[in-house]
Amino acid sequence: MSYTIAVVNFKLPEKFEEAVELVNPMTEIEVEKIENIYKEFHDKAIQIFPCLCSLSDEEIDNGVWCDGPLINNFTVKAPVIGFAYAKVEEALPVIGNLALDMGLSVLDWQAGKVYNP
Repeated sequence: MSYTIAVVNFKLPEKFEEAVELVNPMTEIEVEKIENIYKEFHDKAIQIFPCLCSLSDEEIDNGVWCDGPLINNFTVKAPVIGFAYAKVEEALPVIGNLALDMGLSVLDWQAGKVYNP
């Protein structure tokens, strides 16, 4: 199981339900090219918490992501990234703040919250 958030390059509606209605379909729409802002976000995120595919077999259980390569999560209109539950407390605030600092919005399904920069 994992804890997932969507990261988008537009302001989300403040009401959680409205944001979910907007974002959910976009998580299924594939893009031909990953947008530059998402590539930059990905690159900064894996500098903080390495991609699972770059970890050794001995280190893999210490990774924060629930899948990899993480870049594959950015091939849709509304990228969804997941954290291993054991690492949410450590990683979610850091990655959430990174997104907000970069002007990205975050939809947190588990918390039922929307965060805009």
